[in-house]
Amino acid sequence: MWIEIVAFVPTEIGICRTCDEVARAFKISLTENSEYKDFEPIAILLSQLGDTPVRITGPMTLRGLYLMARHRTGRLPLIIINDKLVHKGPIKNPIELAERIKSELIE
Repeated sequence: MWIEIVAFVPTEIGICRTCDEVARAFKISLTENSEYKDFEPIAILLSQLGDTPVRITGPMTLRGLYLMARHRTGRLPLIIINDKLVHKGPIKNPIELAERIKSELIE
């Protein structure tokens, strides 16, 4: 059994490691932050799932695009358990969703 979440993940991207180190020495930031404000409910959900293995896939990767096309939705995040779409769209109540996912995993 496995869980896959298709969502944007907040990241910090730099030019290269050497450039970032040199810039940091001069107290300059050359990195770009891609903040995804809707990641907090996903983090709460993941903390509720415990040791359950989860794969997070970016929606702009080939796999992410494939999963959105396969399940015929572009509403993120997508939560997929064993190739079955369990949730799509913004997470309003992550604790309730975690309980629903746990019950799906038991079945």
